[in-house]
Amino acid sequence: MIECPSCKHSEFVGTLYCSECGTRLVHTAPIGSGGDFVEFDSPDTSEGPAPGPGLAAGAIFGLRVMKTGDMVSLAGRDNYTLGRSAGSQAIVPDVDLDIYGAKDQGISRLHAEIRMDKSGVHVVDLDSVNGTLINGKRIEPQSPHELHNKDIVQLGRMQLQVVSRIRGR
Repeated sequence: MIECPSCKHSEFVGTLYCSECGTRLVHTAPIGSGGDFVEFDSPDTSEGPAPGPGLAAGAIFGLRVMKTGDMVSLAGRDNYTLGRSAGSQAIVPDVDLDIYGAKDQGISRLHAEIRMDKSGVHVVDLDSVNGTLINGKRIEPQSPHELHNKDIVQLGRMQLQVVSRIRGR
């Protein structure tokens, strides 16, 4: 048996999704403790992504929807699935981008996963139809790719900017 990192429900080895909460069980890491988080910096208005340091453990992390400037906070867990919901879909992504027109922008229902651990923050394309790009370069499906502050992650045609800040700074 394996344990769901989100709800601690027991599942058989080889199960892909938790039957209780829908969390993806393949390649998941245990849930972190969360901790105290502060507000993100104001939106970056510079041209394109600037190279930045890797995202250290303890960093405040989120994604800015480039089209609207809205911030999607990713705090309190070690992994998040990104995608869009569908009316009768039993499994929904942790971050539902449907409110930003995800279907029209070519985002799959379970498009990508963000993973955070001691080595940094990574994005993994989950065999999406339209792929995932980092700073304009397509990444291989099912292979983790490190993210840095101000990187542009593109899911289908939707662009999201990585926002990171070390706690207390």
